[in-house]
Amino acid sequence: MREVLKKMFCPMSPEQEKGYALFCSRRILKYNGYFLYMILVIQIYNIGYALLYTGGRLHTTASRVYFTMYLILLLATVAGIFLIRYIKKNSAAHEIQALLFQKIFAVFLLLWSAGITIYDQRVSKNISVYLIAALTIAVIVYFTPLQTVILYGSLLILMLVMLPVLQREPVDNYGSYVNIIIMTAMAVFICIYRYFLERQRYLDQETIVEQNRLLLDHATRDALTRLRNRRFLEENIEELYRQCVIENSYMTIMMIDIDHFKRYNDSYGHQQGDECLRRVAWRLEQELDQESEYMIRYGGEEFLYIGIGIDKNSALEKGKLFNQVIRDLVIGFFDEDSRRITVSVGIYSGCPAQGLPWESYISHADQALYQAKNTGRDKCVMIEEG
Repeated sequence: MREVLKKMFCPMSPEQEKGYALFCSRRILKYNGYFLYMILVIQIYNIGYALLYTGGRLHTTASRVYFTMYLILLLATVAGIFLIRYIKKNSAAHEIQALLFQKIFAVFLLLWSAGITIYDQRVSKNISVYLIAALTIAVIVYFTPLQTVILYGSLLILMLVMLPVLQREPVDNYGSYVNIIIMTAMAVFICIYRYFLERQRYLDQETIVEQNRLLLDHATRDALTRLRNRRFLEENIEELYRQCVIENSYMTIMMIDIDHFKRYNDSYGHQQGDECLRRVAWRLEQELDQESEYMIRYGGEEFLYIGIGIDKNSALEKGKLFNQVIRDLVIGFFDEDSRRITVSVGIYSGCPAQGLPWESYISHADQALYQAKNTGRDKCVMIEEG
């Protein structure tokens, strides 16, 4: 049976459990409001009918009991609707609480329906209110298997014990007992099977998301150096630029070029040239803050650096650091191998909120790189704004 319900209900890591709880909460916030409104309409009808049936007097004990029960559920439902709306408006902080609220309300509704059903035994053998509530909640609510067994098992015992208490004369309850037991078993099965299906659905969804992420990552990385590639730049530069505009922060662009790479490639061969590119890319990436800095293979032996929130002073220090770490890098097979290289760095740093388009940042950084190349190489040059 589905690989024994995926080895008993799809075990997850603690991080996945949090994600699953959030997944459930978001579905609750999206759909459960309709369920609450349905209950609200039914209780308004019940209250209206009770008032109409008694001419607004509620002169009997039964009418007052039913009216009170309907009113309690009505008020609880209204409170639930407002709570759902509040959670939606403050979802970032409270949305995961929707799962807890749903379970609490479901327990309340089951107890309420059990109470109504037990009270109904005064004049009839009607057990439909409890059965409808039990099956409906099984279909909607995200109970765990343990919670399901404890809750429905306890209510089953309650119903079997309390069903004859308010009956005015001895009645054969065999049929009611059988119906309650069968429907309870069905509700438990639905709850547990649905729990398995929802967890499997979440895991399948996460697998698809992860596969898409890996595919996108593969598509936006250079095959040789594993740095980001030009596609990544084209797809993200405008968003990074807007981020700087919104935050009124600096954006730094550097063009980094390996000095005399063609000569190196011709001297040592293309395989060693590829190794040189890999080693340089790896060493440059070691100096990045992965949250705010990006290194991109721009083309050939040229790399492009993007720094979000990196001002001019920090940019110049970072450029000099790049010069130093590549100057100290040994590309050969062992420390005595004298194959060493240097890089030239062109820097432009500015505040996008001042209106200069991002294309100009790359253009200015390219100009700075030419200056570094034409004034001796193995250095960084910064072009000032304006």
